[in-house]
Amino acid sequence: MRKFLASLLLLFALPASAGENAQVLVVGNSLTYVNNLPALFNGLVDAQPDGLRWHADLVGVPGGSLAEHWNNGFVAKQIASGQWQAVVLQERGGTLACLANPQAREQEDCTSSLAAHRRFIELAGKYNVRVIVLGTWGPDAIWQGKLSRGLNRVVAGTKAEALDVGPLVRDYGKKHGGTPMGIDQIGHPSVDANLLVAGALYRQLTGNTPRALAFETKAAMLPALADIKPDQLLSQQAQLAGDGHATTIEAARLVPLMEAVAAMPPPLKSAK
Repeated sequence: MRKFLASLLLLFALPASAGENAQVLVVGNSLTYVNNLPALFNGLVDAQPDGLRWHADLVGVPGGSLAEHWNNGFVAKQIASGQWQAVVLQERGGTLACLANPQAREQEDCTSSLAAHRRFIELAGKYNVRVIVLGTWGPDAIWQGKLSRGLNRVVAGTKAEALDVGPLVRDYGKKHGGTPMGIDQIGHPSVDANLLVAGALYRQLTGNTPRALAFETKAAMLPALADIKPDQLLSQQAQLAGDGHATTIEAARLVPLMEAVAAMPPPLKSAK
């Protein structure tokens, strides 16, 4: 009887343990490494009391495209390694807008982007790795609409999931004029913008909106021209470690951000 009860307890403990060990790899460029999306995501996750533990890392390059990541081969090896339970694909800013226009879809950048997405999605499927395609933000509503339509076209007919954070970031910036979402004319994200994205990613992965709980991280809030290498995980690049200065995120700062995340439309279900 004792052995039976012990086995039963172990069985019920397995899902929580698996959640605590889940790993997500962000693949992108400066729109995800500027102000260190993975570090803010990890800090947000570690502050949660629910035990749904995900840990993020990143492979990125300034101005890099997913086609370049595919040709490099490093991300493909990571997906095949068995280390990751999910991968987040973030295309070079503006590229996905081409998919909203029938004529622009024939352009080389557009066909290369769509092909790279599909190759990564197919490869991830072979290793039972969940794929989330992360949308980005545009300078105006018209451009944002094109980006969103392009994002949905990328995942159509696949098992990948679309996480369209562009409207979330743009709408929050409009409603909270004193909280800038970008740090430059290119649209690189502020810390607050990345906190929104981190909260949305947590919601997509777990089904729950994260609670607004304070945390701090000693990871560097990286600039656009960071000395980042495209064939190495961000966490393993000592030149990007920073000086150990802690970035503190107060609960009061997170409250309106996580309220905005909670108000997002339900995640789009992937095709089966």
